[in-house]
Amino acid sequence: MNLTDVLVHEMVVDWGGNRKVIARQGGATVFECVVRPAPGITYVTECLPQRDDPETVGHLVSVLEYLRGHGMRDVVVVHPEFWDVGGTGCGRIVPMWLRLDVEMIASFERALPVGHRIESWNEVVGDAHDRRVFDEVASGQYGPMVEEASLSVTAGGATRGAIAVTLDRGVPLIGHLAVEQAQRGAGLGKTLLVRSMLGLVAAGYADCRLNVMAENFTARRLYRSIGFVQDRATLKASRVTS
Repeated sequence: MNLTDVLVHEMVVDWGGNRKVIARQGGATVFECVVRPAPGITYVTECLPQRDDPETVGHLVSVLEYLRGHGMRDVVVVHPEFWDVGGTGCGRIVPMWLRLDVEMIASFERALPVGHRIESWNEVVGDAHDRRVFDEVASGQYGPMVEEASLSVTAGGATRGAIAVTLDRGVPLIGHLAVEQAQRGAGLGKTLLVRSMLGLVAAGYADCRLNVMAENFTARRLYRSIGFVQDRATLKASRVTS
């Protein structure tokens, strides 16, 4: 065997606690992905190239074996939906993007209901799932929080909704947006979203990204209502355990 044909993996620092795994063959990069450690689980995202090619999927499988060798036993892989990597399907994900046009975004701003006000992000809200996701975002695994865009809406001394935005490898990413069940339908989510995007504009950012579950039509309608568009192919999340 020619040693230059052997698949070689290396793990390099990408952002904060995240790492990038690069697979090289014959000196050329044939595959790469970002590894995000979280409590009890590891996320593998940003797989490149996103090509309908069994050889590319084979490179991902070899990367998973490489990660298992580094003690990562429970992995969720976010990948193009036409890839079959085995494991258990966890849903489909729609990547979305927004150019931060301040005039357009400001046109969607509406007054809050009486007794409500916008404050800096201070605590998590929602059900157990929402709280878990907010905790993950606040832990820094998606990059540092963008304070100007991470906000809460309060009323009667209690937090009624919140949005958390992080800087994911230099690009603002909406980590989570949630409003208490009893407060939904009053426009709080859209107001939080608009104020958050205006905060990004004020901080000098040009665009923003997010990932939303494909079946969450309510959230997708909300994001589209202020100009977010799907900018890449729909992805699939697969949980692969050793």
